[in-house]
Amino acid sequence: MSSRPRESKTEVAVEVSVIIPARDEASVIGACLDALAAQSLGAPALEVIVVAAGEDDTAGAAALAAARARFGRFDVVRLAHGNKNAALQVGCARAAAPIVVLLDADTVLGTDSVEELASALRDGPERALHGAALPRFDTWVSRYWELNRMLVKELRFDGQLSGELIALRRATLAAHDLAALFPEAIGAKDDLYLGRALAARGCAIGYLPTARATTLVPWTLAGLAATMLRSRRGAMGLLPLRTASLQAAVSAVLVGSVPAALIASHWSLILAAVCLAPLVSHIAVLASRLATLRRRGLGDHRCELPRLLALDLHGRALKVLTFVERITGRDPPHTFRGQRPAR
Repeated sequence: MSSRPRESKTEVAVEVSVIIPARDEASVIGACLDALAAQSLGAPALEVIVVAAGEDDTAGAAALAAARARFGRFDVVRLAHGNKNAALQVGCARAAAPIVVLLDADTVLGTDSVEELASALRDGPERALHGAALPRFDTWVSRYWELNRMLVKELRFDGQLSGELIALRRATLAAHDLAALFPEAIGAKDDLYLGRALAARGCAIGYLPTARATTLVPWTLAGLAATMLRSRRGAMGLLPLRTASLQAAVSAVLVGSVPAALIASHWSLILAAVCLAPLVSHIAVLASRLATLRRRGLGDHRCELPRLLALDLHGRALKVLTFVERITGRDPPHTFRGQRPAR
């Protein structure tokens, strides 16, 4: 397996290479490819490479969808073993176009998304961009997910890549060892790792909200809890120990505020109020951010504050748990990677 993108010997006819890692995605890959075929840039301008793995017939479903799409180039690669990063190594090594898009198989792009990303990357400094992935299904759980996205992307960009839809120049990939950008040892939060690896090499990280898509974010509470656990395990494993320790400590203080206040109230109400102070401050910050969203015309989400707080504290409790797993050297079990609709 090559560790660098191949160099084209002839003039590249396609404008954008789209790499789609797909493990057991036969039920969703068709919609993903249909949306690519409908891009305003034009299907003939796209090279689409699906790296298929797993037990279902993802490769067959992809080939069937591509047959009606008339892409400039299309290829399905069967991956015998390896995770998403292994698939991305294989796909990126085959990419021939000057712009490369990394796309999750359960993500359906808006009509202009590829053109928006390509236009933003053609000129200017080296950078990697990700688009805005919105929930496919509308439930109170998916609305929490979308609200959280607005808080960390629209309100104030957190500087991290989000893995559903990422675009960068092929020259950026060619300048680095693909095995270093997409190490197979990384499981969850491969997007976090990629963003940090690129930033360490001088590549700016950006967010393009006009490049929109829908994706299968969790839409049930069970799916959200499992996804949050997997995400926290990935993040706590990747962050420097000092950063992870600080985040876990802050989370522990917030999660433990109410129990600590209840215990302290047996001795002193003042001491109980002191215990509650960090949580009260955190609630005030969340309320202020929701008010800012409203002022910017991004919706009135003030009534969602109790739900946002409850799920935020749940996520912080998981962060403490996964940090303890890290420092004790416990090997965490495999967790549910995400929800899929019933066939």
